[in-house]
Amino acid sequence: MTAPANPITRMFDWWNGAFRADTFTPEAFAQHFTGDADFIVDGGLRGTGPESICAHFTRIRSTCETVELVTPVIATLSDDAQGFVQYRCTFTVNGKPGSEVCMAYARFRDGKIARFEVMGRPEAA
Repeated sequence: MTAPANPITRMFDWWNGAFRADTFTPEAFAQHFTGDADFIVDGGLRGTGPESICAHFTRIRSTCETVELVTPVIATLSDDAQGFVQYRCTFTVNGKPGSEVCMAYARFRDGKIARFEVMGRPEAA
């Protein structure tokens, strides 16, 4: 029997489809993030709550032709309260492809992400 996906990997699957379809909305982010969720990238707060997290990713979408949070992820460890995930992110900006290896930590509350912290570094060629 396969364990159910944790809130991080469920969000990744949704996020990839929403990026391709250009369907980021605060309501859609609210299905995955609590109303007070902090989203932190490389130590900087990018948004708190679905509305500002949506605005952050809308800005990213406006500058990138493609972005994919590669699934299945490299590694994950989680329980009902928290999760860790190592994953690859591929992207195209101004016609140039790139990729990062990322490590993320999340706290969960009521099956949603209540805090998400990620660090990413360019992937070695």
